[in-house]
Amino acid sequence: MFEKVTIIAEAGSNHNGRLDTALELVRRAAEAGADAVKFQDFTLESLFSVREYGRALGVADGAWADSVRRLAVPTEWHERLAAQARGDGIAYFSTPFSVEAVDALGPFVPYYKIASCDITFLPLVERIASAGKGVFLSTGASSLGEIAAAVALLRDRPLPFVCLLHCIMLYPAPPSSLNLNFIGTLSERFGLPVGFSDHSSGIDAALAAVAKGAKAIEKHITLDTNQEGADHRNSLDPRELAKLVKKVRLLEEMLGPAERVITEREAKERVYARRGIYAARNLKRGERLSLDSLAFLRPNIHLGAEKLPLVMGKALLTDAAKGTAISEGMLGTR
Repeated sequence: MFEKVTIIAEAGSNHNGRLDTALELVRRAAEAGADAVKFQDFTLESLFSVREYGRALGVADGAWADSVRRLAVPTEWHERLAAQARGDGIAYFSTPFSVEAVDALGPFVPYYKIASCDITFLPLVERIASAGKGVFLSTGASSLGEIAAAVALLRDRPLPFVCLLHCIMLYPAPPSSLNLNFIGTLSERFGLPVGFSDHSSGIDAALAAVAKGAKAIEKHITLDTNQEGADHRNSLDPRELAKLVKKVRLLEEMLGPAERVITEREAKERVYARRGIYAARNLKRGERLSLDSLAFLRPNIHLGAEKLPLVMGKALLTDAAKGTAISEGMLGTR
């Protein structure tokens, strides 16, 4: 799953309540080169106490509740969206915000995401774990202890994978809040693949996260960033998403494996760039070699400078004019 960075286009609620827009987001995510497209599965009643949430927001009217109802993904969309994704060669999955949504999504998704806000909603975590599918666990605004509790529940089941997503629960998240070094902490602490759910503007933070070792990048996508709505201005349009994908793939090439790799081309450069051992003056047969009789010059065609201990004190088997490259066959014993 994570041989390369998994790039997730988070469509979220940017479908604006329209199935045709949702299908277009799937198509455009695939065209941009994303590996997966993700939606969110919620209802007003399963997620909010309407009266108390309105009070907490300080909002007297119910316009926000109407907006939530409008942006909910109807259950009957899942089959259409999943089929569109299959046809476009991209994975389709979603974030269930209720136990019922886990079951409704089951036939259509290969894995689930647990939102940062639900990392402590352990009944939902348990239900997702019981589904036996891969899980992306977002960790925004969560302590290590809260993350550990959710991971422990998921590890109780033989899931295909659990990928933690480092996340900052701010929209947009300013650069000073991103805490990208925490990606390494999560990896070391839990021994799981770690990705980055990016709520910052642009693509720089996502690229920096990949350089920090992120195995997955989640980024919001919209058809038009100028649309009205909570997430549109914090999203990438398809052109920007394609740019992100291209740059992530280039960065992966640059990063390479963790061990040192010397390519065939680079190995050839050692001949021209490294110093070989040469006669510093005209040398006679039988003369024993010392530092003052040797020069260290490019190219390294016989014995490199690192072979000096092998050469020192040995007698020459033949004359060597100044500038001759010393080879092993020219050396006798000490």
